[in-house]
Amino acid sequence: MEKFEISKKECIIVLTFMIAFLKRGGDQMKFHVGNYILKEIGGTIIAQSPMFLQFEGIEHLFTTRIIKDDEAKKELGELDMSVKNDEFPKHFEFLTKCVNISPQRCVFSHQVHSKNIKVVTSEDIGEPYWERKLREVDGLITNERGLFLVTTYADCMPILAYDPNNEVIGVAHSGWRGTLIEIAKELILKMNEEFNSSPQDIFVTVGPSIGPDSFEVGEDVAEKFFLKFGREVIKEFGSKVHVDLWKAVELTLKSVGVEHIEFSMIDTYKHTEYFYSYRKENTKKRFAAIIGLK
Repeated sequence: MEKFEISKKECIIVLTFMIAFLKRGGDQMKFHVGNYILKEIGGTIIAQSPMFLQFEGIEHLFTTRIIKDDEAKKELGELDMSVKNDEFPKHFEFLTKCVNISPQRCVFSHQVHSKNIKVVTSEDIGEPYWERKLREVDGLITNERGLFLVTTYADCMPILAYDPNNEVIGVAHSGWRGTLIEIAKELILKMNEEFNSSPQDIFVTVGPSIGPDSFEVGEDVAEKFFLKFGREVIKEFGSKVHVDLWKAVELTLKSVGVEHIEFSMIDTYKHTEYFYSYRKENTKKRFAAIIGLK
């Protein structure tokens, strides 16, 4: 049998190629949590909607707290998208470098648990970019390409909407108060009013948020949800009462004719290894939902 030999130089070339291949593969490592796809990219991990990934006209992501890059992890610790973080620009610019978007093309909401929705353009970008021009706005809509809408969360529901026919995107921040006053409905109606988007043509994904197994409430809150949405959103666990915010927003969206609805099925209270949960951690840190038209 002929002996096969490889030179030292050839060995180095092969090893270099293998290392480069593994590094590229690492950037594309994918796995599922709930219904969403989580992917390592550029030194962090992001979550994405399978439903939205089918559309080439949009970019979207949900950040996680995970930093994989050793140098960035040493400097920043966890990835924190709270604008109130003193080092927010460092955190956000690390993220935008990882996912290859410009921070100077981002519009940030000023969330106060309202149902106020604003149509935004480049004129609404702050100076510097993280300074929020918009006040008391929990929903953003745009049809401007290359503009990214940014909202932040730690248990509340990120509701992302896309109308592929009219090329319009929207996002709403819906906590339990926003769910009661039906900000999801306001988002859809505003897209219809401003851009003639038909609800049946709008695709909606509801991102990581506190789930029905984790959202325990008092009698007063339970009563409000029962009167608004009925028995379907009330869950009883012995003497404890929980509210199913996911079901409530589903009922709201269907009431205005939305047919394409996807839920991440990721309970932030249960998955603090990836996402922040105010209720579980009493944290000021936040993860972000980001969406833009290409």
